[in-house]
Amino acid sequence: MVTFRELEAMKLIMKGASFESLPYHVFEDAAEYDATIASLEAKGYIADGKVTEMGLNDIEPYRVKNAIVMAAGGGDISSKSVYSLPKGLYVKDGETLIERQIRQLKEAGIQDITVVVGYKQEMYFYLVEKCGVELAVNVAPTKGNILSLNAVGVSLDSTYICNCDNYFVDNPFSSYEHSAFHATQYKEDTSKELVVRKNHGGRILEVFTTNEPGECIYGHAYMDPAFSYRFSKLLAEQINTFRVDMLFWEEFVSRNIDDLDMFARSYSPDFLLEFDSVQEIQNIDGLFMDNVSAKVNEKICAILDCQPDEIMDIQILQKGLTNILFTFVVKGTKYIFRYPGDFSQAFIYRDREVRAQQLAAKAGSDTTYVYIDESGCKMSEFRANCHDLSDVYYKDVDFMCEVARSIRRMHDQSIGMEDWEDFYNDPMESSDALMRLASQMKGNLFQRFAKDHERINKLYEYTKKDGFELRMCHNDINADNVLVTDTTMDIIDWEFAGYNDPAYDFGRVIGDYDCDDPDVATIVSAYLGHECSEIERLHFLAYAAIHNYYYFNWALYVESIGNSSRDWMIFFYRQVQKFMNYCLPRYEQIYGEI
Repeated sequence: MVTFRELEAMKLIMKGASFESLPYHVFEDAAEYDATIASLEAKGYIADGKVTEMGLNDIEPYRVKNAIVMAAGGGDISSKSVYSLPKGLYVKDGETLIERQIRQLKEAGIQDITVVVGYKQEMYFYLVEKCGVELAVNVAPTKGNILSLNAVGVSLDSTYICNCDNYFVDNPFSSYEHSAFHATQYKEDTSKELVVRKNHGGRILEVFTTNEPGECIYGHAYMDPAFSYRFSKLLAEQINTFRVDMLFWEEFVSRNIDDLDMFARSYSPDFLLEFDSVQEIQNIDGLFMDNVSAKVNEKICAILDCQPDEIMDIQILQKGLTNILFTFVVKGTKYIFRYPGDFSQAFIYRDREVRAQQLAAKAGSDTTYVYIDESGCKMSEFRANCHDLSDVYYKDVDFMCEVARSIRRMHDQSIGMEDWEDFYNDPMESSDALMRLASQMKGNLFQRFAKDHERINKLYEYTKKDGFELRMCHNDINADNVLVTDTTMDIIDWEFAGYNDPAYDFGRVIGDYDCDDPDVATIVSAYLGHECSEIERLHFLAYAAIHNYYYFNWALYVESIGNSSRDWMIFFYRQVQKFMNYCLPRYEQIYGEI
């Protein structure tokens, strides 16, 4: 019987490599390696520096028979990114990640390869003819990847388990493997990883989540025949039990660890790369710009009159619920580029945003503007050294007045817009549209919030009596959308723009104040250019309720499609109640019952 170290030594002999070239730990030192070689020579497995026929015969039971490449996921990245491809088809140096991995498997002598597809599965079909692989389908790719192995259970034998989003600097595969293992890497940040606990011999005892540094599941794995048999049997018995289908397959192993022997194989950080989020794509040099659509790449060059190789220092930003943003430098100037996420199209009207952005640039309310189009692509100059506004927004009335005056400059640019009807935004219609969409997944929300719906519409009807002329508005002015440096103030991100009541822009300009706070009147007066009347003050407060009601429905919609709105939903709901309860009785006194 061949031991693990003996098989590793024979693999090195067949490759003509030294033990120092191994990317994972096997031999303590040269002395142990030399002793293993001597043992193999004594058994007749090595002679004259080569593996003998007897040695080849005795390691034949350890031959890898096939490989499973899991490529069913990827919607988590691709649906909200600059990439229109499933992540296995991202290109590096002219070769897709999945084709590179298939090539590396075949170079190791593994010809029987099955790719498990799901998300945008049709885009992988070409691999059957080009690479000679088989395809299997995971019918529920948004659940745990355990279902990908369940889809190929009968194929598990002496099998590599691979992920389409892995990038191996050197080929990690071999024609022979001794026993079941999973690749691991030590990481300081384990917040998004599965961590292993193992015994002294390297056998995995548990797979778990933690925020503490540790050895993480990372990369490919191998199942020997005995492991595959037990794994498949346990999976068949348990797949229909509660929430097993939501597990990563490694978590399933951990649940059944007493019956499944798998070892951790620790690799160096520079050998194996993978990404589970858009931000991690930066780990692979060149991968980002290789996969930005040609349209975006060409657009950058056309706008800035540059060549692709002049686009430098790309950084993907982890900001935005509706967009993917990245910064880059061209000819010494730093820019920020926005590419829209798919689900934003339900509530963002790009023609409105384009017109509002252009008006804001003309008014000097947003001097960062470089380019925008109705597809949602946008380029701006990057503002460095922006001030933290946490101590001034809502707290420094002079600052808030300056914000109000900047809003007014932009509003005034839309006076006399002859095509204003093309950009008209009825906040109640927009709110109802989002609630209808959210109701498809959350049930009848109109029934659940019937009283709130009736009261907010009543308040809206009252505001129409106030006689305010409509303007092109931003509609989402908050501290994150106001950039301040030592020399500039810019209102950015005009995605929610529309032609509506100008008071709608003050939902989160006066929204954190108490309704009777005198600062509200001061800020409204700064916008109006004269001391506001009581009805003008009440009008702006009423629109704080209307504004927050729209964003309450936005949060309902975001949650309904599986994205987290964090604590925004309850925040917006409380704001609606605060302003609505204040304004409605006062309007009733002025205009009577509607």
